[in-house]
Amino acid sequence: MNIFETLTPVERARQLAHPEGEVGLAVADWLNGNNRAANAHMVGLLNLEPGSRVLEIGPGNGRTLPDIIAAAPDVHYTGIDLSPTMVAEASRFNAGLVSAGRAAFHLGTAEHMPFADASFDRIFSLGVIHFWADPARPLAETRRVLRPGGSALMGCLAPRSANDSNRREYGFFLREASEWDRLYRAAGFAEVKAEELETAMTNLDGTPVTRYSIRVTALA
Repeated sequence: MNIFETLTPVERARQLAHPEGEVGLAVADWLNGNNRAANAHMVGLLNLEPGSRVLEIGPGNGRTLPDIIAAAPDVHYTGIDLSPTMVAEASRFNAGLVSAGRAAFHLGTAEHMPFADASFDRIFSLGVIHFWADPARPLAETRRVLRPGGSALMGCLAPRSANDSNRREYGFFLREASEWDRLYRAAGFAEVKAEELETAMTNLDGTPVTRYSIRVTALA
């Protein structure tokens, strides 16, 4: 039995948005396993270069960090997450990289990021932006901390993947690709590409299912 089978739809939604305590750790472990291929694919799409400064919004338990660091020489990673449980777990799991100054995890939100303008060459997130009720502020912050010519890459659920947990009243705000395109351009991004993707994945009960997601790539 996986952790989601023990939770109500409301509890699932809350733990997905803000993982807390032992249940949050179990949810993060499940997500990491289920999204391993998607995470690896996203790391490849970042096209990291030597010395790249990378920001991940919503790193969860930090299991993607080693792949980021290994993608190119001298990469420096920063993660920001609103869950104290996830920041503590990500810092623990990556203690060696943190102590070496290669990585840092911060507690905070995308609406108010504690970073200077143009701090990062790449910004990415997976399964986060569909929790933004009003994306204007976090997208403006993302644009602010991204250097000119830098790129942002974000993935989220598409409306066609809605289920009993990811409903608007539970804090999920699923938008079509065209709406994300408009929002990114309004925040000042250029060369925006928002597309719906179809992926074979595993359902909460272990059965195969087709998932629809949105991937947005944009340049500062």
